[in-house]
Amino acid sequence: MTFLPILKQISSTRPLGPTRTFTELQVIRALLILGERKVIGRTLLSRLLKTGSGAIRTMISDLEEHKIINIERAGCSLTKTGINIYKEIIEKIPKVIQIDAGRLSVANFDAAALVKDGSKFIHRGIEQRDAAIKAGAKGATTLMYEKDRFTLPMESIDCAKDFPSNIWVILEKKFKPSDGDVIIISSSDIEESAIYGALAGALTLVEAP
Repeated sequence: MTFLPILKQISSTRPLGPTRTFTELQVIRALLILGERKVIGRTLLSRLLKTGSGAIRTMISDLEEHKIINIERAGCSLTKTGINIYKEIIEKIPKVIQIDAGRLSVANFDAAALVKDGSKFIHRGIEQRDAAIKAGAKGATTLMYEKDRFTLPMESIDCAKDFPSNIWVILEKKFKPSDGDVIIISSSDIEESAIYGALAGALTLVEAP
């Protein structure tokens, strides 16, 4: 994906200038929020990202420097370049939302991310779990959608039949997955960490060779 090198550069520490105290995941989430809301003020964006005013000020400055956002009196908005990056993100990761994961949950808060056509990059599902934990989650589950059913990596089970629960209906309703799609479910005792965990797990499939 062409957007990842740019966003990594924005979130990386540099020899000169302010120290970056925000992450690549926060930059991606900021772009997702901007893409959905069109225009947003710095204070609200900082609150939604759960980051400090200094970090959000540096992030906005960097995004403006890379011509990804415009800063106007009404707030921040995506430039043409920013819109193209946003479209590229949602083409691969069209939805990251908070959910009640039911029996799949291992903490107080859950979030899930849909990755289009991600199953071909799945190995054992451990990579997504590890990425989610590194992002602050307590754990994560990788689900593959094949032949109109949810399965687990390395197994040929039908999750809905083998583990009866209304979560399977909820996931189908909220994400409307197609064959080959993947859903990463992340759990954390911190609300934001669950979201970033799901996004981190999804990125392991976006960055796959």
